[in-house]
Amino acid sequence: MLRVAPAMWNRIGFKVRNNHVSTSFDTEVNLVETHVDWGSQAKLHPARIRGRKWLPGSASPNFPEFLKPPKDGYPYVFTPQEDTTASPEEYAVAVRKVVHEVLEKSNNGAVLFRGLPLQTAEDFSLVVNSLGLKLMRYEGGGAVRTEIAKSVYTASDDPSEFCIEPHNELVDAYTSRTPEKIIFFCLDPPSPGAGGETVIADVREILSRLDKDVVDKFEKLGVMYWKHLPSYTPGSYHSWQKSFQTEDRAAVEKYMVANNTNWRWEGDSLSWWTIRNPMYKYRGEKLWLCIAHGHHVSYLKAHPLWFDKDIPDHHFPFHTYYGDGTDIEAEVLQHIRDVHWQVSMGFQLQKGDFLVLNNMYCQHARLGFTGKRKLAVALAKQDLVDYQVN
Repeated sequence: MLRVAPAMWNRIGFKVRNNHVSTSFDTEVNLVETHVDWGSQAKLHPARIRGRKWLPGSASPNFPEFLKPPKDGYPYVFTPQEDTTASPEEYAVAVRKVVHEVLEKSNNGAVLFRGLPLQTAEDFSLVVNSLGLKLMRYEGGGAVRTEIAKSVYTASDDPSEFCIEPHNELVDAYTSRTPEKIIFFCLDPPSPGAGGETVIADVREILSRLDKDVVDKFEKLGVMYWKHLPSYTPGSYHSWQKSFQTEDRAAVEKYMVANNTNWRWEGDSLSWWTIRNPMYKYRGEKLWLCIAHGHHVSYLKAHPLWFDKDIPDHHFPFHTYYGDGTDIEAEVLQHIRDVHWQVSMGFQLQKGDFLVLNNMYCQHARLGFTGKRKLAVALAKQDLVDYQVN
């Protein structure tokens, strides 16, 4: 038997169901909603972001001075009520019930599970592969990742000092490849005060703060997402072989055709590009799913591995334009970055933390850090029928 405490359902209007019975497992798993005093934690170790090195756009006077802590209920936090001998698969049954109620039956964007007896990437893999979700491979994305277990990747192999901007996962890809859920697991937490905060931001609040003329122009022209990757060489930052997890050119071309993507080979290097509308309709609501800033070359020009490279913009690993091929104005990019960080909230994950985000509603990011920090990630496909480009 598994139980999910009724307190949260009462608060956000769900029908209370005290008991959820699993016929597959005998061990009882009780997950209860837990209050976390995020504000007190942030006061102990405030995360300065204005003027932060390796954070694109942070010199702006409109940039927040410090990263805000999460607010109550974003994310919701659940912990086991007591210790059990449950297996990762048995915990997955309880986790799935909460995910279904919080993320699938409502418009919430984030839920954090803390205190689960999970330690390794293999534990995480057992749970995510037992959630009943359609897990997907990470193909064609701009992030540098390594597969470390079944359906599980490193969250990022970028240098630790670099800050990753708020973004939705793979919204630059063909719409069927955009995951509905992204799931993070903390293998090694950062030390207190050492940075490495995990950042979340609600796209609905971002859209409400963006200048209407900026939104209208992007909606009229679209966004061109451009990528350029060389062939693999030892020590290279990224390669098309790693991005597509194959050394077969024909397999890459098959992916491009299947996903309506333009491409061309330039010797051993590969360029590919897509044009996307930044406004998506999801569950009847129009959402801003646009990472024109996070894939713009200005992001890489603030990267420790790329800031001193003297190469054309279209030969960096990625870049963005308006959909008609014209450049996005610097002041527009800065406005977008200002708004994203004004909305963003962050906190340090603890060992074993299991964070599930609705990728349609919630962006994610990372502050740079010193010392250790290692997260794993898994992606789950979109299942709902009312998801479309508007």
